[in-house]
Amino acid sequence: MKLVNSYCFVVFLLLNSPLFAQLSPPGLDDTQAVAWGAVGFSQALGKKVTLIAYGGLGRLGEPTHWAPLQKPGIGVYNQEFQYKFSTQWQLSLAQSFRAQNLYSKEDPYEAEDPSQRFELRYYARLYHKRTLGKLAATYSFRPELRTFYSPLWEAASRPLELRFRLKGQVSLPLDEHKANFIIGANEILTALDEYQSEVPFDHRHTWSGYHFTEDRLALYFRHVFKKSDVTFDVGVMEQFKSGGHFEPVSYLAFDVLFQNPFSKHIH
Repeated sequence: MKLVNSYCFVVFLLLNSPLFAQLSPPGLDDTQAVAWGAVGFSQALGKKVTLIAYGGLGRLGEPTHWAPLQKPGIGVYNQEFQYKFSTQWQLSLAQSFRAQNLYSKEDPYEAEDPSQRFELRYYARLYHKRTLGKLAATYSFRPELRTFYSPLWEAASRPLELRFRLKGQVSLPLDEHKANFIIGANEILTALDEYQSEVPFDHRHTWSGYHFTEDRLALYFRHVFKKSDVTFDVGVMEQFKSGGHFEPVSYLAFDVLFQNPFSKHIH
C-alpha cells in the first residue's frame, strides 16, 4: 500500500450540537509543519447513541524548513460510537487504522525501507461537559491501546503502546444564532511503551517507564451551515514533544462534517 498526496485530519464530535465540537489531529514527528484535512459524518443511531466516522490524509515538510506540502505523511480511517449518559457525561468507544510514511532523519530525508508503518488503535474516552457563562467547557480522559506493524503486518520493534490523554476545551459562540464559534484546547499525552528484542529468536519484551510524550495547543474556527446540517472547521495546532529543545511542530487543519446524512434527527 502506498500513501498518495493528500491531507490528514482527525475529528471528534462530542454531541450532535456543534457547540461541543472537539478537534484532535494526529501527531507527526521529524518535521516542522503539517497540513491535513478530512471528511466525516455524525449519525444518530438512537436517542443516546451516535456513530462518527471519518477518513483523512496528510502531508508534511522536511525538518529543515516550514513547507507542509512536500511529502505524504499519514492516512487515517476512524470510527467511534458515543453513548450519552446525561447532558454532562458521555462515553465513547472507538477504533482506528493509520498508515504512516517513514523518512530518514538525515539529509536528504529519503523514504525508509520499509517506507510505511501501520497502526491499529483502540481507545475509550470519558467526557464531562459544563457551561461557564457563554463558554461551553469539555474535559476528557482518553486511554489508548496502540499496536504497530510493518506493511506486511509483521510486528514492529515497538509492538505496543499504552497512552493516556487529558484534554480541556472551551467553545465560544461569536453570534446570537450560534453559527460561528472559536474553539480552544490543550491536551497532555503520557505513555508506556513495550519494546521487542531485535536479536533473532529472542522473544523477550521490555517496558519503558511511564513518561510524558507531548503537549498539544489548538485554536479553531467553526462555521455551522444549519440548513444543510454541515459543519466546517479550520484551525491551527502547536505540538510540543518531549526532549531537550522542545521544538514545536505546526499544523494547519480543515475538515467537513455531515450531520445525520442517512436520516433525520432521532427524537
